[in-house]
Amino acid sequence: MKHRNEAAGRAPVREHAEQLQRFAELSVVVMRHPVDVGGRSLPSGTKGTIVAAYADGSGYEVEVFEPFHAVVTVEASDLAT
Repeated sequence: MKHRNEAAGRAPVREHAEQLQRFAELSVVVMRHPVDVGGRSLPSGTKGTIVAAYADGSGYEVEVFEPFHAVVTVEASDLAT
């Protein structure tokens, strides 16, 4: 039996897979895509450290040092390990 999106000719949907990803504080993570920070951009692949997590795991404060120092707020789906 095909997934309902496959039957309609669309790619299958991963049912909230990114939302289920949880990161512990002090985990090293990687930005999945560029993040704008006050007119500057952290490129995709930028490494950082989780310094705070929202209670529901939907958002994180991430500190990066390269290519410049910043603390950014991102969603769980913006990060990978």
